Amino acid sequence: MKLHDLQKTFAEALVLPNSFADDAKWRARGETAFTGNARVTPIGQLDIYREQFWIRHVNCLREDFPVLLALVGDEEFEAIARDYLAAYPPKKFQLRHLGEDLAEFLGTRDDALLADLAAVEWAFIDAFDAADAPPLDPATISAIAEDDWPNARLVLHPSLQLLRLAYPANRMRDAWWADKEKRPIERVEREPTNVVVYRHKMLLYTEVMDALPFEMLSLLASGKSLGAAGDELAASSGRSEEIESAIGAWFTRWSGLGWISRVVL
Repeated sequence: MKLHDLQKTFAEALVLPNSFADDAKWRARGETAFTGNARVTPIGQLDIYREQFWIRHVNCLREDFPVLLALVGDEEFEAIARDYLAAYPPKKFQLRHLGEDLAEFLGTRDDALLADLAAVEWAFIDAFDAADAPPLDPATISAIAEDDWPNARLVLHPSLQLLRLAYPANRMRDAWWADKEKRPIERVEREPTNVVVYRHKMLLYTEVMDALPFEMLSLLASGKSLGAAGDELAASSGRSEEIESAIGAWFTRWSGLGWISRVVL
């Protein structure tokens, strides 16, 4: 067997959920492609690597999603992790990326709360690992003419994560991390919630936002200028006067929290 074919067979074998001993086709492939030794058969050797793949990857997901684990329990979490890894096999070498699609995967199931909780936990990982950016320079603000502000585009801090949730899963995460005994947690009732996860001075924070400023921030995060974002939000909400009167306070607060890194014309 050529080296490329051997590597492909080995990669496919690693992600099998069950022992090779249960699969006649894989037993035949393994015995043809690999050699054993005096202590372990070829199938036994492959099973060792296969089992280690699952142990390592499931444990990695346990570490990244401890609140989800606390909610569903170890047995259900392992079943979720195995189903997820089967549907989204790892495509990157770094284990840091292993859970990046878990919220999307859980969104295909019947429990939106689990998807929201996974999204919140992953947002903290992304916010922690995101690149840094210098704080907004006040001189930049004073240099912009009033007539130019509608064309200004706000560049947000790379750590900023914007989450539209069907459940306040952020409360569940906060409660679990505040509990020194790390006991199992209870489900929360459905309540649409807008959450921002961000890093400021090397610490991670969350902020729950009202719908109007959250939508404005989301439009700015998509790259729209202040004028275009304000017009779109006014048209969709019918609250143009409220937006016009509040935008200055929003900008001041977001700048103070470190959410805005630059203003670009």
